[in-house]
Amino acid sequence: MIKMKKIIGLFVLIAGLLIAVTASSANFAYFEADRNVHIQIVPDDNELIDLRPIQPYAYITDNGMLVIDLSHNNPNWEEGFGEGVSPNSTYVFEEVFGVSNDLWEQTPICMEITYSGGDEVTFFEGDYMPGQTVGSDHLFVTIMPGDVVTIGMIINTTGISAPDSLDGQIQFYAVAGECQS
Repeated sequence: MIKMKKIIGLFVLIAGLLIAVTASSANFAYFEADRNVHIQIVPDDNELIDLRPIQPYAYITDNGMLVIDLSHNNPNWEEGFGEGVSPNSTYVFEEVFGVSNDLWEQTPICMEITYSGGDEVTFFEGDYMPGQTVGSDHLFVTIMPGDVVTIGMIINTTGISAPDSLDGQIQFYAVAGECQS
C-alpha cells in the first residue's frame, strides 16, 4: 500500500509538471546568473583604439599614457640634440602620433582630439601642405577599421621667449561612425 501511494504520488507530480510546462506562457520574465568579466588595462599603444607614438618626442610612459615632450626631460632625448623650440618661430611636425581603430571590424570611429593648452599648439591630420593645412585645438578625424590616422603638430612661439614653456593636455573621445563635417 505504501508502495502504491509512492507511485501514485510520483505520477501526480509528473502530471503536475507536465501541466505546468504546457500551461506556461512564452513570455520571458526574469533571468539571473553570475558571470566573470575580465578587462585588461594596457598602455595607450596596445589598446583597441590605440595611440601610437611615431616620432621620438612622443612616447608612452611607464603608466601607459601617451606624452609629447620636446625637452631634455623626454626619455628618448639624447645629448647633443635640441632641448626645445626657438622663440618667435613656427614648427611643423608631421606624424607625431597615430590613432588606430582595432575595435570594430566593420565600423569606422570618429575621434575627437582636443588640446587644452594655449593656441600656440595645434594639431592636424595627415601630411602638412603649406598654405593649405590649418592646425586646430579641436580636431575630428574618421578612422576606418584596421587603419591608423597620423596626427601632426604645429607649434607657433611668436611672442614667447626663453625660458618659457608650453604645457597642455590632449583629450581623446571616440564614437562609432564617421565624423560629420
